[in-house]
Amino acid sequence: YLRQVVSSANFRTGGDLNDFMHGWLNYQVEHHLWPQLSALSYQRSQPEVAAICAKYGVPYVQESVWIRLKKTVDIMVGKESMRVFPQEFEADKDRMVWNDQKEMENAAKCIDNTPPEAEKLVSA
Repeated sequence: YLRQVVSSANFRTGGDLNDFMHGWLNYQVEHHLWPQLSALSYQRSQPEVAAICAKYGVPYVQESVWIRLKKTVDIMVGKESMRVFPQEFEADKDRMVWNDQKEMENAAKCIDNTPPEAEKLVSA
């Protein structure tokens, strides 16, 4: 669930009118945690999710729609870059390795596993 929280951001939440005006789309963190829940369940779970994140030091982003819009435009025009997923939260098994990086790692393994006789033939 860590990746869902860290890679999402909420608009300001709370209050039926505010949530209605946002179409309940202001609960992105909770939606990415539990996509099958109802909008009212997101509203109820939000304070608990924020408290759990605070307790364990997990970044929980909640900002006004206008601040989020400005940040989006800044990213689109190249003024800012997107948030990077914190390396300390990254598990090795979840790491994405690009194809060219795989090729480099495989080539390094082949070089490391070259028998000494083959090295003599190449250098001759």
